[in-house]
Amino acid sequence: MYMKKILLAMVALFVAVSSNAQMTDKPSGKGTFRQRVTNFWNNTKESVGDVVDKMSNDMDPNGLRRIKGKYYMHIYDEDLYAGSDANELKSLCRREFEAKYPGVTIVSVAIPMTEWFNATLEDNGKAVGFAQDLTCYILGKDGEDGYVNAKFVFERQKRVGQDYEKVDVKWPLWVSTDVLTPEIYQRLTKSFDSRRVNK
Repeated sequence: MYMKKILLAMVALFVAVSSNAQMTDKPSGKGTFRQRVTNFWNNTKESVGDVVDKMSNDMDPNGLRRIKGKYYMHIYDEDLYAGSDANELKSLCRREFEAKYPGVTIVSVAIPMTEWFNATLEDNGKAVGFAQDLTCYILGKDGEDGYVNAKFVFERQKRVGQDYEKVDVKWPLWVSTDVLTPEIYQRLTKSFDSRRVNK
């Protein structure tokens, strides 16, 4: 929003300087000078909006993408995880998704990470073990109306010297859902070439 205001202010300054000449109703080219400046301003506002959208399409700190003032998850459809538990984990996500959206056709189920993400488990600032998580995405198509993009996370922890155990939450934990119009879906898929993620 701040960048958009700056860009609009710069465009307004440009228009003010370029329209310093007298505004007459004398026709020239396509319409009067006033009409041409008005058309230029309207077109410029749309172009600036597109530029700001493109600039804002970068990920925010939470890994979301901004399009038309709203934030959306990336669409990850490249399955990179090849662990022995890959099919089981994807099947669990699929089961959750189908139970909630029985009328939505699943397009892809993907774990776009090559391995579990590792972190240190701490207690009062001291390392006491390890934590791992893995993210799975499901993209579904709801007829001709749009798409559903869902994110699931598997989490497990272990104390030093012990085995990994599932975290005491749902396995998998359904983290987020985006309902996408065809337009938003197209913009997400066209403006994000690499769908790989490390976490």
